[in-house]
Amino acid sequence: MGKAKMLMLLAAVASPVTATAKEPLDAAGLKAIETRVPPQSWYPDGYYDIRIAAEGQVADFPRETLTMDWGDGQPPYYDVIDCNAEYVSLDETDPLTARYGPVALEVARLRGEFERMKYPLAVYAGPLLEFEKAKIEEAKTAPEPVSEAEMSDAMAMEASAAADAAVAEAAADAAAAADAASMEAAPPADGGMDEAETYNDPYFLLAKAVEANRERLAPKLPKVLADGGCGAGEGSSVIVKTVPPQGEVLLINAFAFKVCTRKKPDPWDRFACKWNEIETGVEKPLSGRYVYQVKWPDGTVRKGTRDIVPNYEDEAVAAVVTFKKVGS
Repeated sequence: MGKAKMLMLLAAVASPVTATAKEPLDAAGLKAIETRVPPQSWYPDGYYDIRIAAEGQVADFPRETLTMDWGDGQPPYYDVIDCNAEYVSLDETDPLTARYGPVALEVARLRGEFERMKYPLAVYAGPLLEFEKAKIEEAKTAPEPVSEAEMSDAMAMEASAAADAAVAEAAADAAAAADAASMEAAPPADGGMDEAETYNDPYFLLAKAVEANRERLAPKLPKVLADGGCGAGEGSSVIVKTVPPQGEVLLINAFAFKVCTRKKPDPWDRFACKWNEIETGVEKPLSGRYVYQVKWPDGTVRKGTRDIVPNYEDEAVAAVVTFKKVGS
């Protein structure tokens, strides 16, 4: 064996090994999306990068089932509301992405799903732009994004205030008969929207406009509705493990990673983006789509994407997520 070949072999043996796995779209892949999703003059500063990242996220994690069929003899329909719509918190990204990320993700999801189901562009393009405008305006005037801890505190305070109000109302009812008319005018107990709010909701307006176009231009395609009716438990905590043990696990929200890819030359740099080191073997509140990089003491690095799902059947039993040096 020649000296040059020997040196190459020794270098290969000594170098850390990167185990292969499905990796998220890179900067070039995100750049290519721009041809399909041009910027709009009314986009807020910084929103376009978020919008393109959202398209990449939907490409990496498409929704599997797009139509609903209740088995009641009615044809399947498409619901513009996704009960598992993605959310990114301030803990996982920057304030601008925390504000506009949910809008961009929903617009990208809807555009991709209309396209996958072969709805003509003339059916949904105009209504979807109006939907995007409305949701951006909502985001502009929304309160400042908060961390998960701040959100939990706010929800606890709201729950406490609601409980106090319920006690006060019960005491008032016991003291004097409640006015039946005022009871009927009270908002729904589940905090849902009243009829007027429903008809002004951007999802309802989107579905109404797209459905009108569908009836004219593509009547054979599934009917479009804004149905919703979402509801789910919190889910269990999650325990992260590595095989073999002693792997260092870094996670970042997959959407936040794509936004960072648009802005930073090396999004895999743990200090360039909002990577979080996860303690293994300990219960953590984890849920969602993540990009990971795991490094073992021998230098082996495994990178990829992972959808982390808590245990919804028994929230008392933690779900276990395992990252392996070899295999899936």
